[in-house]
Amino acid sequence: METCKDLYTTSAEELDVFVAHMLQPDKEWKDEVKDVFERTAGFFREQCFQDYTMRGKKVKVIKVLKGGSCSKGVDLKHTSDVDVLVFLSCFSSYEDQYKLRDPIIEFMMEKLEKCQKSLAYDITNISKQESSKKSVPPRSFNFTVQSRKWKKPIHLDVLPVFNALGEENPPLRQENYPALNPRLTVQQEVYEKLLKSGRRHGEFTPSFSELQRSFVKHRPTKLKSLLRLVKYWYREYVKNKYPGKRCPPKYALELLTIYAWETGTQKAEDFSLAKGFVTVMKLLMYYRRICICWTDYYNFENHVVGHFVKRQLTTGRKKRPVILDPADPTNKVGYKCEWYMVAKEASYCLRQTCSQMKDGRHISSWRKKGARNIWVILTYPGLWELKFYVNAYDPIQQMKKEIERVKKIPIADQRLSFEEPRRKPKVLMGHKNLAKYRVSYQIQIQVLDINSARCKIHVKFPDDTYHTYPYESKDTILMVKQQIEDHKGLPVMGQLLRFQGQLLSEGKNLKDYGIKDGDTLEFQLTRKQKRKSEKKKKKEVLVRA
Repeated sequence: METCKDLYTTSAEELDVFVAHMLQPDKEWKDEVKDVFERTAGFFREQCFQDYTMRGKKVKVIKVLKGGSCSKGVDLKHTSDVDVLVFLSCFSSYEDQYKLRDPIIEFMMEKLEKCQKSLAYDITNISKQESSKKSVPPRSFNFTVQSRKWKKPIHLDVLPVFNALGEENPPLRQENYPALNPRLTVQQEVYEKLLKSGRRHGEFTPSFSELQRSFVKHRPTKLKSLLRLVKYWYREYVKNKYPGKRCPPKYALELLTIYAWETGTQKAEDFSLAKGFVTVMKLLMYYRRICICWTDYYNFENHVVGHFVKRQLTTGRKKRPVILDPADPTNKVGYKCEWYMVAKEASYCLRQTCSQMKDGRHISSWRKKGARNIWVILTYPGLWELKFYVNAYDPIQQMKKEIERVKKIPIADQRLSFEEPRRKPKVLMGHKNLAKYRVSYQIQIQVLDINSARCKIHVKFPDDTYHTYPYESKDTILMVKQQIEDHKGLPVMGQLLRFQGQLLSEGKNLKDYGIKDGDTLEFQLTRKQKRKSEKKKKKEVLVRA
């Protein structure tokens, strides 16, 4: 198996052996990487900041932690990805870290140049990691250590970090704690301060690296094999194929793989490596459907944090995937990256030998969806409440069928609507899904029965037919149009509504126009929609002929 170095020519049955022989790091390499880190950490703890002051105070190293793939236990054979996280006392806030990290980095680089012999390794290529924006100070500097036993060098990335968590050890994952755990309560306050700092897009993610490590490190061994396989594929067939392109970070692939495993196997410790690999490839192909987050360290219960996370998740398809860092809600992992290249290579990968059995049969994937199942609370004001566990990509019609089955309200008589703070109220159309409304979190939906609604309006259509729709005093003209689309299949954008000759604006309420119970609105199609309808009718006539 040692000679089989090409993943694409390895059959699905051999993937476990491929990972064990080609990707699993050997003990000698891991020991040397560990030694390099410990010597580097010792240098920063004991030598680097001796007698160094900033703002009149002596700078102390609170702790030095290992980050990157090595710390998570998903590093690849003879490759290193070592982050050295140096938590410093001079950073008393996020803003301090932002303003002071550049001079701190300059000092650390100079000190390392002078005292590199104390590490007992050959150090080269000490350089600052400049930001793509000139106005943003650098976050780290890196250097290379030559391995004593191997030709491969060891790369280290040093990041001066604000100790945001303020604890020696990070909290364990939320699923292991009761809801009112005081440590988690403190944690939500930490996230509130992060959001109030005003910086976005993961600017301070290194402060939460302990949580990132904890999120991945304690996963089953089989899942780590899948993570290594996906990372190897990404490095060899995407990063190497598209040098210089804005590829998503490896961490995005790690999170997506964990999501596929969680939802596809319900966190099973034993599974088919080939099925897992194929599942990840298929998710990558349809990356515009991905909108996922975790609630291990933050959730929707805290008003400030919950509101922010919901905004993060209400991103349209053109700006997806949305993969929220489980450790940092401000960090959309892979945001503004060129995912289409990854999708293209994933599609190609599924046609290769690694996605097939030796007899040529294609490997089936786990059940995959771009978003998690969520709780939906259906309420009929003052009467009853139902709770359903649904997927954002399931048709809303399924919910209506359940309401009909449980509460005996005919589908045609149902109106489902929801309203979120700072968002326009919307009527949910049966032929669409919650993802279309950018919903991928628990929501409350109001149910209205047209036959028991206190207020109703009539809509007159061009063919002199009428239809009755329920409404409430706070309803907008848009909500009436949404009901018409659900009933007639006519897009909202193609509709015009008039009352007593006046054209109605979508953003206004019915009461703004003095519309009352029993009034009649006149319906018209826009010119563009008329042309589309006429073309459709002609096609139908030709098909029948």
